[in-house]
Amino acid sequence: MTRMFTAPVQDDPDSRGTAPGMATMLRAVPTPPAAAGTERPASAAAHSALYLYGITVAGAAAGLISGVAGAAVETIAEGGLAAVVSRLGGARLRPQRAHLAAHHRVLRDLAEAAPVLPVVFGTLVNHEDELRGVLRQNQDALAGRLARLDHKVEMGLKVFWDLSNVFEYFVATHQELEAMRDRLFRLGRTPSVEEKVALGELFAALLQQARQRHARRIQEVLAPWCVELRSIDAGDERMILKCACLVESGRQAQWEEGVRQAAGLFDDHYRFEYNGPWPPYNFAEVELTCSF
Repeated sequence: MTRMFTAPVQDDPDSRGTAPGMATMLRAVPTPPAAAGTERPASAAAHSALYLYGITVAGAAAGLISGVAGAAVETIAEGGLAAVVSRLGGARLRPQRAHLAAHHRVLRDLAEAAPVLPVVFGTLVNHEDELRGVLRQNQDALAGRLARLDHKVEMGLKVFWDLSNVFEYFVATHQELEAMRDRLFRLGRTPSVEEKVALGELFAALLQQARQRHARRIQEVLAPWCVELRSIDAGDERMILKCACLVESGRQAQWEEGVRQAAGLFDDHYRFEYNGPWPPYNFAEVELTCSF
């Protein structure tokens, strides 16, 4: 039986996408915290450090109470957009579990009520005026991306070879690799460096071919339930596929059934893991214009 389980809700934020350009304004200036759930008018802009969670539609974050380091969460509205922020002191936040969890909690709660463009953990904006300028200059691009993400969530899928030794499995299932291995190591022979490299290159080529073949089969099954599907660099010899799927909120159950159907195409040498729903980290990219 193919084993499949839902991964823990907490995930690695470094693997998630963000709105490019929003993480470049990084100097901190101490400022007292503002009241929770409030929107500050443009006239109240001050030179202060703003911890940025994401961008949403104006008026969407009124129910959010506390964020990283227990700081109040507020929105800075500009036109029909709002930046979701906390006002922090000058110390830069470390990526500790409590801070990461708070960052993701704010985004998760926000995404349950409105579309959101998540921003990478640890993003600080130097001045409120700069942030307002970004919202004004990129109104159409940000609003368009938010409209695309409305009523959608991100689901993640990882597929692995469930093996202790992938190389030996490939030797057993690929005659050309077995023949080369046996020829190079027959009768206790020690192969040259060049021969070892050639063996490694053949294994790597067969591994990549298998990944591509399996990924195509899985993606074909999932495609009807995905608005968009993006592959992410596997980075692990045993990993076949790592992907993010943008799914309509009302079709999450169908997507999960699609994962089960895809898993049914493989034997017990494979493992499927899926997680979510998430705010759409990997679908939030926006090309921004910034002129201060």
